[in-house]
Amino acid sequence: MPKGYLIGHVSISDATAYAAYAKAAGDAMRPFNPKVIAGGQYENLEGAAHERHMIFEFDSFADAKRFYESAEYQAAKALRVGVATGTFVILEGVS
Repeated sequence: MPKGYLIGHVSISDATAYAAYAKAAGDAMRPFNPKVIAGGQYENLEGAAHERHMIFEFDSFADAKRFYESAEYQAAKALRVGVATGTFVILEGVS
């Protein structure tokens, strides 16, 4: 079964408040046991720039979607409103 990837691109306007989101999101993510596969140095080559980028690998596309739609993550996501903007996508891996 192909892996599922959650990819986030974020620009933060309030680092202190964003830290509360990051902790809550991490707690919500723990039961799904994703692997962080990218999140360090980057170079924006085209398109809208953001200051932070992360890629999480889940066991499947469905698991990534279940995480994103979970009540725990939706509560965490509410903490991000007004303190960060970004783009999030779920992508199915290639078998």
